[in-house]
Amino acid sequence: MMSGISSIIVAVVGVAWTIGAVSMGAPPFMALFGVAFIALAVIQAVYNLNNATRKNRFSALDITDRDEEPDEFNLKYNPELHDAIKEETESNFCPYCGTATAEDFEFCTKCGKKLP
Repeated sequence: MMSGISSIIVAVVGVAWTIGAVSMGAPPFMALFGVAFIALAVIQAVYNLNNATRKNRFSALDITDRDEEPDEFNLKYNPELHDAIKEETESNFCPYCGTATAEDFEFCTKCGKKLP
């Protein structure tokens, strides 16, 4: 969400750049630079705000559990890999702290939380 808001701020700065360049009589390419800057900022803002509000959003940093937010690219392009990763995660590792566990464990040996 912060990237979307930052993109909106960048677009506003681009508008100010374009207005300033035109009012000062700068060469036309300076005003075109401002217009290109605005266009890129708007595209990025739309993408980031859409991504922030979707159910299964893409994150460059894996900061959530795979069960909470599946990897959208794996779901679309390689569902078998996604299913294998999900099965491996559910059966071999604690979803809370990442400690290796056996399939018959009911609680994690490190953090003590109940395993799914």
